[in-house]
Amino acid sequence: MLKIAFIGVGKIGQTIAYSTIFDGLAKEAILYDIIPELPEKFEHELRHALATRGLPTEVMGTNSLDDVNNADIIVITAGKPRKPGMSRRDLFVDNAKIMIDLGQKLTPKNPGALYIMVANPVDMMASVFMRFSKQFTISTGDQVETMRMRSFIAKKLKVPVNRITGYVGGEHGEDAVVLWSTVKVNGKPFDEVAKGITKEEVENYVKTIPGEIIRVMGGTTWGPATIIKDIIRSVVLNEGRVMSIATPRTYKGEIVHISVPIVVGATIGPSIESTLEEADRQRLDKAIEDFYKVYKENLDQLLQTIKQ
Repeated sequence: MLKIAFIGVGKIGQTIAYSTIFDGLAKEAILYDIIPELPEKFEHELRHALATRGLPTEVMGTNSLDDVNNADIIVITAGKPRKPGMSRRDLFVDNAKIMIDLGQKLTPKNPGALYIMVANPVDMMASVFMRFSKQFTISTGDQVETMRMRSFIAKKLKVPVNRITGYVGGEHGEDAVVLWSTVKVNGKPFDEVAKGITKEEVENYVKTIPGEIIRVMGGTTWGPATIIKDIIRSVVLNEGRVMSIATPRTYKGEIVHISVPIVVGATIGPSIESTLEEADRQRLDKAIEDFYKVYKENLDQLLQTIKQ
C-alpha cells in the first residue's frame, strides 16, 4: 500500500478516493481542495466509514498544497467540470492554468510520484502538466470508453460483460476510436457474432452516452471513478493488466497523450500497439493527427495568455 494524494475532492474526486481507499490500496491518503472545510469534512466522513470496516488507512484533509508531500501517486481531478452542452475541449485554457500552477507547487515536494490526470480535457491536461512540470504523467484516457464499449455490446448481445474483450484508443472524447481488431465476444471476432448491432451503434454510444448522463445526472461519476480506481489498483498491486490509458509520446516536437492498450503495473508498458491490425493503426494515426491539431491551437492560445 502506498501514499496517495487526491487533488480535488469534488463529486468525482470523492468517489475515486472512496473507491481507492475502500479497496485497501492506500496506506495514507491526502485529500486536497481549495474549497474551505471541504477536505476536512470529507476526511471526517471517510473516517466514520473506515471505522465500520476496521481499515487502518490514515486520512488527512487539507486546503494547503504544502501538506501534499512524499506521495507515491497523485490523482488530479481539480479543475472546472464539464457542463451540459459543453465539449471537454471547451475547458482547455481555464484548466490548463490550474495544471501549470499545480505542477509548479506539487513536484518539488513529491519526488518520483506518478501523476494520474483525470481533469478534462484529460489527455490534453496530462500533456500540459507534463510539459510544464517535466514529471511523468499518465491520463486515464480511453479506459473509460473501453468499459462503456464492452458494457454496451454485452447489453445488446445479452452476453455477460466478462465475455467481452477489446479496447478503445485515441483521445478520450471526440477522437476516440474503437480498435475493432481487438474486440471479441466469447473469443470470437465481433463481426462473426454481432446480431442486431452495428459498429456504428457502438461507436456512437461510446461518444454520446457521457453527454446524456451529464444532461440528466449533472456529471459522470460512478463508472469513471470505479474504472480509475482499477487503474490505481493495477499500479499499486503491480497487476500488469492491459488497459487503454494515455501515455506520453512525442509528435511533431510536442508531448501528447494518446490511448493505446498498454500494460499497467508498477511500471507502465509495453503497449500492444504494434500488434493492432493496419486499419486500427491508421485510425489511431488519424486520431493523433486530429488531437495534435486541436491541442496545438489551444496550447498556442494558452502560451499567449500566459505572456500577457
